[in-house]
Amino acid sequence: MQILLRNRTERIWTEFKDENGVSVQPSGSVYVTVQYQDGSIMISEASATHSIVGRYYLDISPNAGWRYGYYGAWWRADNILLDITQDIPNVFKLEDPKESIIKGVMVERVRSSLYMHSDMGGFSNKFPRDRELLDYLQDSLNWWNAHPPAITFHDFSDVPTPYYSIIEQGATIKALEAMGIYEAGKHFIYNDNGISLTRDRSIKYQAVFGVLLQQYSKSLKEMRTKYALDHVRILGIFSSTTGFPRSLSRALRGVSKFS
Repeated sequence: MQILLRNRTERIWTEFKDENGVSVQPSGSVYVTVQYQDGSIMISEASATHSIVGRYYLDISPNAGWRYGYYGAWWRADNILLDITQDIPNVFKLEDPKESIIKGVMVERVRSSLYMHSDMGGFSNKFPRDRELLDYLQDSLNWWNAHPPAITFHDFSDVPTPYYSIIEQGATIKALEAMGIYEAGKHFIYNDNGISLTRDRSIKYQAVFGVLLQQYSKSLKEMRTKYALDHVRILGIFSSTTGFPRSLSRALRGVSKFS
């Protein structure tokens, strides 16, 4: 997902393709409408600029009037008396710089957990872009917010610092899960005249994933419980509902003796 910041000129773009995934050039003009997540229109039917075959862009400069959150860009093209439109918009996020910095810190730590830094063995090609790791961090933050005993609504800018590690652990687990799925698709067994070759890294990722998931689940529960206790707000006053008699005669009042 593209990240935008206030008071900076950013470029959003789209590409028109046919059913075979080949870029096509609309015959007429191309327009774009930008909408905030609550439905309000920020840019209406702006003319897009042509770049190469099928590709168009629009430069925008979000100011203080643009709220932080998610935006959708709806592209429309005139093509031989037909309107080409989108069912799903191109989505981007206008983000607080503080949130971007915190995510940057967490991404670096997740890369370290996955041994992805080039000076740690040359595994930087596992996830060549930050996009995947940012998605895993968001999934992990969602787990944190939704875990009992109470739902919270943290974003990366207000997660308490002592709890960064649990968000990073969740992202690492999501990364291992993704690598396992990827490797499962590349699994094969080759046998020729007694010489066999098997590619099956998926099982190894699943083994590591399983161990970390158990540790993570335990830590997440403990940290969420600790967080809830630290932020609980007690309403009302506790009182006893059990009374004790002042004397034995009062306690036995109304009791009959039968012979």
